Amino acid sequence: MSGLGADGLRSSTHLGLHVGADWSVRCRISPDKPPILAVQVGRTLLSFLPAGTAVTADHVEFAYALLGAVNDYLVECERFRFTIQDAADSSGQFAA
Repeated sequence: MSGLGADGLRSSTHLGLHVGADWSVRCRISPDKPPILAVQVGRTLLSFLPAGTAVTADHVEFAYALLGAVNDYLVECERFRFTIQDAADSSGQFAA
């Protein structure tokens, strides 16, 4: 895990989102501005973008760490879902 970046800017805020069916995720790309990753859950919008006006090595490192954590989250969601589904199937019930 990294400490302060070379520019001295720190990240801030803690937000927990309970995800239902009303979500969207997209990356907004502009040819002359840094990208923005937008996650919308219901009426809550969470955006990821570089602190400042340029993409630095710190932000690229963050993006790779985010990608790894999202992959871990996906694997665990699939494992959990299919474990529950398998348990229901083996007891004679069918999961939705």
